[in-house]
Amino acid sequence: MRPSRRALPRLSVALAVLLMAGLGAAAPARGTEFPKGWEGYHSYTELTTEIAQVAAAHPDIVKLFSIGQSYKGRQLWAVKVSDNVGVDENEPEVLFDGSHHSDEHMGVEMTLHIFHWLVDGYGTDPRITNIVNTREIYIVFLVNPDGAEYDIHGGRYWFWRKNRQATPGSTAIGTDLNRNYGYRWGLGGRTSSNPLAITYHGPRPFSAPETRAMRDFLASRVVDGRQQIRAAISFHELGRLVMWPYGYTLTDIPADMTADDHAALARIGRHMATTNGYRPEQASDLYITRGTTKDYEYGTYRIFAYTFEMSIKDYPDDSKIASETGRNREAVLYLMERAGCPYAVLGAALRIARCGAFDDDLEVARGWTVNPDGTDTAPAAGRFARADPAPTSRFGSKQLGTATSGRDVLVTGSRAGAKPTASDLDGSSTVRSAAIDLPATSGQHLTFRYVFAHDAASTSADTFKAVVEAQDGTRTEVFGLTGKPVDTDGRWRSASISMDPWAGQTVHLRFEAVDGGPGNLVEVEIDDVRITQPS
Repeated sequence: MRPSRRALPRLSVALAVLLMAGLGAAAPARGTEFPKGWEGYHSYTELTTEIAQVAAAHPDIVKLFSIGQSYKGRQLWAVKVSDNVGVDENEPEVLFDGSHHSDEHMGVEMTLHIFHWLVDGYGTDPRITNIVNTREIYIVFLVNPDGAEYDIHGGRYWFWRKNRQATPGSTAIGTDLNRNYGYRWGLGGRTSSNPLAITYHGPRPFSAPETRAMRDFLASRVVDGRQQIRAAISFHELGRLVMWPYGYTLTDIPADMTADDHAALARIGRHMATTNGYRPEQASDLYITRGTTKDYEYGTYRIFAYTFEMSIKDYPDDSKIASETGRNREAVLYLMERAGCPYAVLGAALRIARCGAFDDDLEVARGWTVNPDGTDTAPAAGRFARADPAPTSRFGSKQLGTATSGRDVLVTGSRAGAKPTASDLDGSSTVRSAAIDLPATSGQHLTFRYVFAHDAASTSADTFKAVVEAQDGTRTEVFGLTGKPVDTDGRWRSASISMDPWAGQTVHLRFEAVDGGPGNLVEVEIDDVRITQPS
């Protein structure tokens, strides 16, 4: 159990009741009901009332809060569901959200049904009880409340998709929230720069307060440099589809995705589709999109993010709510169970390699600190950085321009420069991981891939080390190489070190590289740093 490092934005249940009554900036309480035949859907006021009542009835496992406000000032309500709900525990986190598009009201009903499955099943359904006890589940019920309320005002449907934000320099209203996220934002496929278009991406990434609120909430779940949310589903409508990243490209495994991630995303997605009868596909197989929720969540944080397109018709009547939400129960529970380590679906070997206490393919930021002691002597251009390395050559390849998985590595001097020695190490550089809680079991191993290359001017003063830093600050070198006066080209090699001496402790990993001589060339690269499960 870890102490909370980022407090959730909180609004008390009492304040929620005031807001749902229409006080403050929230929408009026009346006049928001659905048309006849759709009364079973929840308006914003009805949604707010229900989640406040359920949260009040289950304070032991539910925390109600708002992640921010819409353009019109409505609260963007969310809940956390978990045992010990007031404590930020070291448990995998899962996120569900509904209705980025305001005319897709079934998404709200889906999030409400997930909420009820969890709170109603806790203590009576063993599977749900285990999920709540071992996960921290977040639900953002209605991302686009302004648009949703506009879509049903006056007792009829207005077929409104976007939010209700004014567009500067235009008379047009609204941004498509699912084109406004910052990863690969821009034009491509069904994404428009025309403010009148239903897929208008906004004047800039995160120009909408609703997407900024989602962005900031996701950032708040970064603890010790590592994103805690492991899996997510955004509920949309229509088409009965299970979709995974990416939407911005037709390439199945682009440079910003690893083969393992693609395989696990697809396998989980296909399994969920077998349970709900949806069609599974990479998002771009439907059509190209940019600036979407799932691309942002995966591309920025490596969250295993999915979009579910619900129902087979637009605006299904309320008689379809139970069946359309109920068909997703197994898929939702399955994803929450897989969130602990999605790679486990790829078999025993990947489970052992990638489901241990630490796993970092270096593709996104996960809490490494450069120069943690303030004693590094290498110039900034030559220090460790997480980057896509440029290849360099001097009497053979020295810095490799390819990673062992994906695109990025930890590398000393990522740029090539005007000559091979322009951005090499030249001094000392250290990089330190965030804290790692090791299980109290034997058989765990630190594994990593590395490059240690140098020219023939190298000496024993040139070194590359891996160090384990214990809770008491003790540092133990567990792997070391030294230079010698032989030209050594770069190639990826592997290391494996037993972590048995530190089982049950909290440790940090350190990598230290030194170019100790004038005029020589030293290059170091590191990738796929892991602490494996006991075999």
